[in-house]
Formats: sequence, C-alpha cells, structure tokens
Amino acid sequence: MNKILIFIGLLLLTNLNLLARENNHLEDTSLVSNRLKLTFRHRIENIKYFTIKKNGVIKHVYDIKNGVLLSGKTIKNLKADRVRSLRIGQFNQNVLRVVIESKYFLEKSYRVKNRTLTIYLPAYKKVLPKTIKQIKKYHYSKKRHNKLIILDAGHGGRDVGASNKRIREKNLTLSMTLKLREILKQMGYRVLMTRAKDKFMNLKQRTDFANRYKGDIFISIHVNAAPIKRTPKVKYEGITVFYFSIKNTKRIKNRRIRYRGKKVYTVRDYKQMTGYWKRIHAKSLALKVRSNILTHLRKRYSVNDKGIKRKPFWVLLATTMPSILVETGYISNKNEVKKLQDKNYQRVLVEGIAKGVNSYFGL
Repeated sequence: MNKILIFIGLLLLTNLNLLARENNHLEDTSLVSNRLKLTFRHRIENIKYFTIKKNGVIKHVYDIKNGVLLSGKTIKNLKADRVRSLRIGQFNQNVLRVVIESKYFLEKSYRVKNRTLTIYLPAYKKVLPKTIKQIKKYHYSKKRHNKLIILDAGHGGRDVGASNKRIREKNLTLSMTLKLREILKQMGYRVLMTRAKDKFMNLKQRTDFANRYKGDIFISIHVNAAPIKRTPKVKYEGITVFYFSIKNTKRIKNRRIRYRGKKVYTVRDYKQMTGYWKRIHAKSLALKVRSNILTHLRKRYSVNDKGIKRKPFWVLLATTMPSILVETGYISNKNEVKKLQDKNYQRVLVEGIAKGVNSYFGL
C-alpha cells in the first residue's frame, strides 16, 4: 500500500513539474547596451527565430515555446537606439512572441543559457538598396578600345620588395595597380596585368609578357625606399617617374641585350627596345603622367615632386613599347606610408596616372 502511495506521489510531482515547464513564466527583463535579456522561471527549451522584410523595415521575430507572460505583469519601458519598436506578447497559449522592428540588421540573432534568452539588438549594418556599392563612373570612349595598356605591379610572391615593419611593397603595388586597371577599363582601354595576384615573376617574364601581347604602353608601379646609408641633404619623400636611358647600362654591349649575363635578344630586338621613337614617346608619357598625378593629388593632399628621371631599369629597357616606372612614394617615410596604405589616396593617385595616359594618347 505504501509503495502505491509513493508511486502516486511521484507521478503527481512529475506532472506538476511538466505543467510548470509548459507554463514557463517570464520573470525579468533587462536592457544593457544592445543586449536584451529575458529571464524565465525554467530552462528555455525551444526558440524559433525568423525575419519579415517590408518597405525597408525588418521585423525580427522570436517565438519562445511554452513562454508565458502573466496577466497583469508589466514590462519595463525598453528603448534602444536603431530600434523602431519592441513588443512582447502572448502569440498563443503555447508561444510567447518578441518582435523587434528596425531598419538595421543584427550583429547576432540570439543566445540561450539555461533560463536566460539574450537578444542582440540592431547595432551595425543598415539595410541599403541593391545599389549598395557605388562605383565612381569615368568617361567612356570607344576610341580608346584600340589601345592596349600593360600594367605591371612591382615585385610579388617571394619578392616582397621594400618593407616597413609588416607593410610590404608587393601588396601596395598590387592594390594600386588593380585600382588603375579598373579605372582604365571604365574609360574604354584594353588592359592586361603582368600579375593580378601575389605571384612571383622575374623581370624577363614581365617584359616578355608585354612584348608578346604587343601593348601600346607599359606602366610599372612601385614604392620607393630610402637607402640604408642616407645622405643628409637628400629628402626621401615624393613621387618619381622614370623612363628609359641608353646611357650607363652594362646590359647593352655590341648591340646585344643581356639578362643575368646571357644574351637574350637579337639586333632587331635591340633596335626596337632602344630606338629613338621609343625613348621620345617614353619621355612624353612620363611627363604627362607626372603632371597629372601631381595636379590631381594636390587637390586633396600635400605631395612632394621628385620629377622625371632617366634610368636603364630592365622593365624600361627590354620592352618594345614606350615604358615608364612610377615610384608612388617612400615606404620608409612615416607620413607617406600612411597615405600609401589609404585606399582613397591610392585611388586619387591612380586616377592621376589614368588622366596622364589619356593626355598622352590625346583621348
């Protein structure tokens, strides 16, 4: 008889406990920063979260199974930034519903820990129309489509170039060259890049690429650095544009061009690579690009001009088309390296290069 009574007692206790869990009363609410916390009498078993989007407004809906808002129970006046309205009510006998209306997305949806439900209120990303990415439009002309421009992002892969702590030349040059490609394409030019990712290419591979595709002009983008032994009187700051010089180069001997001590080009190649026409046009391109970079940049930034210079760099020598090398600034200069990392500065700088290209072609 006693065993039967004990069994009945345990059965009643279990049913009462289940009944209590089925009626999981909301006991407390609090709002700290962008976190809304709802504390219930018992452990939270099930949450259903979904959103409804209409007329630029997002409804974030949380259905709490077995949640109950006691009649007469008042909810604190919860107000939060970027929240249009916040409502808590009994959706049906078995579901307590929380609705948050906002024009913003959520940082996170929610988190459940034992008896507490934490809802993360909107705090960051705003709902925008589909045209979220506004790309600056550049004047397009069909006349430019017959011009092929070869762009060369200096260094790459295991060749990091100059560096300043964790800042590497190869990354800066690639970032600027990709932006320049985008602008030139929008203007109507055909554009090829020797590298469009962090890839190693030796100097001959770069110039062979340009010559194989028969580009109209070749532009190599670099970042300068002060020498280890600095000359006190020299100011290591500013933009320099280089073009080819035939003087003082050890790579040319007996009308042959050498790469790493080996003869790699013929007499015919020599004439194309070192001819007067190429040198004159390279100088013209260098002047146009330098002038437009400075004019365009100085509308918004302070820039030092180091002029145009003649150098027998390989990428200027071994190309068959007019070629220039642009040193965009000094990675070793603390003021310039900050600007060179800035995406807006990069874009304004390469816009100047693009304007210079237009001026050179007269388009």
